Amino acid sequence: MHLLKIITCIALGLLIASCSSGAAESTPSTTEQASSTPTSVVTPFPTAALAASATPIQRSSPTALQLAVFSPTPPITETSVPTETTVQGTAPQATELASSPTIVPSPTSRPVIDTYWLSRPVSRKDDPDRIDYIDRTYPYGGTQFGTREVHLGVEFVNPRYTPVLAAADGIVLFAGFDDDTQIGPVLNYYGNAVVIQHQFLGIEDALFTVYGHLQEILVETGQTVSVGERIGRVGDSGIAIGPHLHFEVRVAEGLDYHSTRNPALWIAPYPQFGTLAGILSADSEDAALGRTILVRDEDHTWETYTYGSDRVNGSELWHENFVLPDLPVGEYEVIVSNENGRNLFRDTVEIRNGGTTFVEIDIEE
Repeated sequence: MHLLKIITCIALGLLIASCSSGAAESTPSTTEQASSTPTSVVTPFPTAALAASATPIQRSSPTALQLAVFSPTPPITETSVPTETTVQGTAPQATELASSPTIVPSPTSRPVIDTYWLSRPVSRKDDPDRIDYIDRTYPYGGTQFGTREVHLGVEFVNPRYTPVLAAADGIVLFAGFDDDTQIGPVLNYYGNAVVIQHQFLGIEDALFTVYGHLQEILVETGQTVSVGERIGRVGDSGIAIGPHLHFEVRVAEGLDYHSTRNPALWIAPYPQFGTLAGILSADSEDAALGRTILVRDEDHTWETYTYGSDRVNGSELWHENFVLPDLPVGEYEVIVSNENGRNLFRDTVEIRNGGTTFVEIDIEE
């Protein structure tokens, strides 16, 4: 039995959130062969759609959030999107934890179904060549087919000195080199790093954003920052290969490497874009780790992967084990195949503007 459940959740303004759900069941034969290998080239990012609506959403403050339905800002004209590059790193176990200060929540913020409360930490507003989307080659939970340690953050690959922005209003919990205070799995891992604590009314636990491998730090511990404020510049300090911003979202414990969540479920989509998330279940837990999922429309094929380790945290809302952000609105085919190319799952989903489409996939091999 192969089950597809699609739940599309979109916040309708500031006063109320509505969640519409639909369910469809697909039971393709276990002997069904893939009709053909997708002929379109795997696309790291939808360049054509991005050119039409690539301006990131900037939040005024965490007290006045429109979290899933947006008014598009004037688009940035762009002829191409730079190819994403691979960033390498290791992730041994964290051994130290640290407490964090308390921030009083604002009385006017409102929780909604989706948690798109963060702006992008890199902006293309002043330079259309900057990359403000998540690198797809080493996503959250990825291992690059077992060649690297599981990744508990995401990468924004940009040249050295590219400005790094606060993703939401908050207070700087940590700003400095991580040689004395452990931010990552070991000391001296993220190099120059900033950790910002955010608090949203209705959410018991604080939310933290982490900005690692910075070339320069432009804020101090204890400083109050606003969304979009420059807090540093892209670099490759610490354990890094090439300049890039390593970005994390953590819940409850800002200095605990094991409290991460997938940033793709917190960063607001572009206008007329949405997010695909889901859970893939297999005959065994190991069989569900690191599985390739193809997502394609008439023109493009994207790849995403289930989380590569049971050490990766799904969100409290979705309990997902895969996410593919920044898909243009529209209908897509979702395909899971085995090593011999036989389809184990194949069905369609619809990506809605500013929301999360959730898919449950149950495969038997």
